[in-house]
Amino acid sequence: MKIVKRTGWGRTSSIRSKEMPIERFGEVVASQESNSGLAVGLGRSYGDSSLNSNGLSWSCLSQKEILIDISKQEAICGAGVTIGELERAACVKNLFPPVVPGTEFVTIGGAIASNIHGKAHHSQGAFGDHVQEITLLDSSGKVHRISPDTNSKLFWATIGGMGLTGVILSAKLQLIPIENEFLFVEEQRSNSLDELLNLLKEFDSKYMYTVAWIDLSGDYRGRGVVSGGRHATTGELPPNFEAKRKRTSVKRSLLLPDIFPSFTINKYTVRAFNSMWFHKKLESGIVHYRKYMHPLDSIRGWNRIYGRKGFLQYQVQIPFEREDFIYEILSTMKKIKAASFLGVVKRFGDCDAQYLSFPSKGWTIAIDIPIQNSELLPNLKALDEKLCKIGGKVYLTKDARLSSNHLIQMYPQISEWKEIKERIDPDNYWQSDQGKRLNLC
Repeated sequence: MKIVKRTGWGRTSSIRSKEMPIERFGEVVASQESNSGLAVGLGRSYGDSSLNSNGLSWSCLSQKEILIDISKQEAICGAGVTIGELERAACVKNLFPPVVPGTEFVTIGGAIASNIHGKAHHSQGAFGDHVQEITLLDSSGKVHRISPDTNSKLFWATIGGMGLTGVILSAKLQLIPIENEFLFVEEQRSNSLDELLNLLKEFDSKYMYTVAWIDLSGDYRGRGVVSGGRHATTGELPPNFEAKRKRTSVKRSLLLPDIFPSFTINKYTVRAFNSMWFHKKLESGIVHYRKYMHPLDSIRGWNRIYGRKGFLQYQVQIPFEREDFIYEILSTMKKIKAASFLGVVKRFGDCDAQYLSFPSKGWTIAIDIPIQNSELLPNLKALDEKLCKIGGKVYLTKDARLSSNHLIQMYPQISEWKEIKERIDPDNYWQSDQGKRLNLC
């Protein structure tokens, strides 16, 4: 057992936690050394969902096995395998995960527990839509194999269940065929929010992957850059791109030092950066998948730029035809002078969101905001209230301050989810600080 400092990626919460490898779970449970536990990976959830102040943290990072069946286009992965490790293992066999998040530094266990989405939800759905089977360890030490056809309620309660139904040990995942490691990417500027949303919709009909960066500074009119991408065919690659295939395994080495004061991100620095980003040279052609899928991974520890007080990310789902709420968010950000260099808009496709899963048909917008803004929390609470009324929701993986009252309105299947958790975890062993705050455990 070791004592480690754990924080969410937003660095607004931190704890000192007792951590043990999941291989020792049986002996610890038998000795009744702990009254609560939580499986942990790389800690890339933003708030307190990967923290367990009064119990053990069970590390699954040793679960690193990757087995790929080329004929079935399937992968069996240990929970500690990262998205990047799966991408690289699959690429050499001309396969790829159909859903990947904005960072490669998310474990398979975390991807399932958060039911992550990426730039392809409109075409591929969420991560959980491609999970064929999960090996789940319950609080008694029993291992369950669950799937959409076997113990399906527990399966869907685990996908997006924030780690509160048990420890994901491994999973079988569906992959898609590709010809190489490159994408064809197109970018276009938009000068207003209406133009950005319309262009994003147009790109959704053309490309497997789409995303929009939105300028959250200046006049907050919603200008931005919309990008779309699809897997390139080998015939589209210039000859000099063949040598670049070997670059997949190259690690990125730029590490941001933890020296930035909390006032580094302010309306002046953000406005300057956003102006530069809006006017940058637009992509049009062949790029490596890592540059497009995981752009911020080129700077390790980029969250440190917000200073040690940290930041919140406000990511919400907004039903189609309620685009007025996006304007409401922009207006609120302008009113409280909460400038952000990282604002992202995407469209979710058709889906049947289960239990605590976030992706639902509509828009999603994500905004990083420094925590020291004194007007931030009450204004986000007011936005939550309005979001409930239009049938939207907050993404739990990014949450650090949602109220339990708003959670119930945003996730109407929560009572059924709690019943499933109680059956698989009658002693309420699996707990997190977020789960306690939201009355999930």
